[in-house]
Order: sequence, then structure tokens, then C-alpha cells
Amino acid sequence: MSSLTELIAVDSVVVRYDRIREDLGDIESLKASIERFGQLQPIIIDENNGLIDGFRRFTAHKLLGRTEVLAIRQVNVDELMSRELELETNIMRKDMTWQERAKGISELDRIKRERNPNWSQAMTAQAAGGVNQREISQSIMLTKMAEIFPEIAEAKNINQALNIAKSKAKQVIRHKDVQDNPEVYGDAESRIWQGDSVELIKDIPDETFNAIVTDPPFGVDYDSRVAGTIGDASAYEDDKASYLRILSMAPDMYRVLKKDGWLVFFCGISWYQKVKETFQDAGFHVDEIPIIWDRTEGRTFTNRPDRYFTRGYDIAIHAFKGEPHLAVRGRNNIFRIAPVGTADRELLVERPVELYAEIIRHLTIPGESVADFFVGSGSCPAAAASIGRQYFGCELDAGRRATAIKKIVAHTPDKKS
Repeated sequence: MSSLTELIAVDSVVVRYDRIREDLGDIESLKASIERFGQLQPIIIDENNGLIDGFRRFTAHKLLGRTEVLAIRQVNVDELMSRELELETNIMRKDMTWQERAKGISELDRIKRERNPNWSQAMTAQAAGGVNQREISQSIMLTKMAEIFPEIAEAKNINQALNIAKSKAKQVIRHKDVQDNPEVYGDAESRIWQGDSVELIKDIPDETFNAIVTDPPFGVDYDSRVAGTIGDASAYEDDKASYLRILSMAPDMYRVLKKDGWLVFFCGISWYQKVKETFQDAGFHVDEIPIIWDRTEGRTFTNRPDRYFTRGYDIAIHAFKGEPHLAVRGRNNIFRIAPVGTADRELLVERPVELYAEIIRHLTIPGESVADFFVGSGSCPAAAASIGRQYFGCELDAGRRATAIKKIVAHTPDKKS
């Protein structure tokens, strides 16, 4: 392989394949630099004008309307070697996104192994400029998993991506375990439906449940604000439009409750008035005072610790249909129960089983039925099972459903090992 430097026509440069570097960065600054100082570094091409390195410089020349670009021509370079040169050159730079870097490292490793069956990840680390071998294995793993779970590639940084990948891997294992052991999980599987609860509830007969205890997304973009920063980074919709769609279930929730039934509906404080009015319009009697979960024994949050006290509570609408009576009377509306610790949390949002069990115990008697239309990690149906209530649930995501089913079985007295 030899090289020659020359001026070539911009229009003659050929980009033959998808570029690893998709983010061009501050192209305007590069254009300004070229206009002021000229081209300080040549692009690299093969003998057929195929671009090997310098996509940003090439793009800047095109945008500036330049007709020629300085290039170093690498002679006797086949397509595989051209790709290899591009990858090695780009990986050694520091201005790639984590997605581009991981994809580049994974592709470089693949090409090296194609050329040499005895190639190792340690050798790839050296070829990439002495990259840590751990980064090589992580990049290969993340690239493969992102093909199955595209949300991994949407992570803000590599640590967040690793958290998501770890969670997804666990969910795959759980899902397979549930599928492979129907004698253990079959009953729970039949009670936890997978799908869109807004649609599934329409198939449930009138007056089916004694109580609905559910905790939907809060409609405050919580998923995008903290995904990947605490616990699991499982994705779910949590914007205003999706929340209003959830509230459209209120008439059906009223319909599927028995004539003297209960509703506990967790919600964000900013939605409290809207939620209360929605369920009142659907026919429910709503207590003016909400249920309050005091979670100050765990982590509390505020976006402005310099200005506001941290938030140490969640609320739930307490409503009913007909004329029900509490199974256990005399309890106050504040439930002080420690939240699930970060190290023990399976999903991004996970309430303690003990919280739901305490609520359900006061609303129902053993043998009565409890529904949760947003199952998530499964804490609510697990709580119902643990104290001898029938349970039913809906969960949109297959991985979260598998997590929930395993938790339910673990809390069902006659299923415990």
C-alpha cells in the first residue's frame, strides 16, 4: 500500500457505504476555518476516489461550493481495507458520539476477525490505539443488543446504555424462564394480559372487580428526565397526550367495578384536579383528601435544591362506586412505607409490595378481586396474591410483564419454594 497527495474534483469523491460518523458536529465552524485558513488536512481516498477518511472536511467543501479538495490517495487498497482504515482513524479520535464509537469498534473487530480467524479483542484494543479491552467487549455487546432493542442507541451516554442493556438482558432471561415453566407461571400468565390497557379494558365484562388499584405513568415526562440515571432505564410513554389517553379509561374503570367497588389511582400532584374531575365525571365518588404515600425513608427529589424542598411523597385518588365499606376501618390516609432501594429496584419506577398490600388489605377481604391496569414491575398484583386476593393486570411491555409474573409467583403463598 502506497500513498500520493493531489488535488481532486469534489464531485469525483465517492462515499460507498454508510459512515460510522453520522454526527457532523459543528460543521459551520469547520466551514469558517476552511474559508479563512484553507484546507489544513487532506482527506484520504482510495485509488478509485472512494472516501476513506475526512467526511467532515469533504462535506464542508461541498457546502462551501468548492470544486477541488486536497486528498491523499492510498493505492492498492481493497474495499475491506478501506473500511478498516476509516474505522481505525476515527476510533482514535475523541470527538465521536458514544454510539459512533461503539459501532466503529464493533465493526473494526468484525473486520479484523474476518481477515484473521485468530484475532482477539485484545488485539482490537491495540489496533484502535490502545483502547481499554473492556471498552471493546462493551461496544460489541451494545452494538448487538441495540439491533434488538433500539432504545439502547437513544441513551445519552455509554453508562446509561449499559444500564439499559443490563436491564434488557435480565428481562429476556425472565421472559424465557416464564415461557419455559408453564407449570410454575401459567396461572399468573393467564391473569396478566399483555397489551394496551386502554383497549384491553374494553374486553372485560361489567362488574368484574372489587377494587382497582393502579399506578400509571404520571404524564410529567419522568421517563425522559431520569431514565438511565436511577435503577432500570426501561422506556415508557409519559407525556401529556399519552396521559390524557389513559384518563379516557375512567368510564370503563367505572363499568368493570362491581356495584360497590373501590378505586385507588396514583397521580402526580400537577394532575390531581384533572384526575379528580375526570373520575367524578365517570360516576365515581372521589374523596377530596387523597391517599398520601410518605416515602421519605428513601431518596427524595427536586430539580432545584437551591430553591425548593425535596419531594418526599406521592398521592393517589381514593374513589368508590356505589356504597362500599372499608374492610378495615380507622386507618389514616398517610402510608409511611420505605420505597424500594435503588440496588433492589427492577424497573425505573417500582412501588413497594408492602404499600399495595396495606392499601388492598383495607379495601377488600380475602378472595375478592383487585385489578391493576398498569402492572409495571408487578408489585400491586404481587401484593394482592400475598394476602389472598384474586388479581388481574395489564402490561404493554413483554419484558416488564415477565418481571411482574415472576414477582407475583414469588409472593404467592402456595407457590413459594
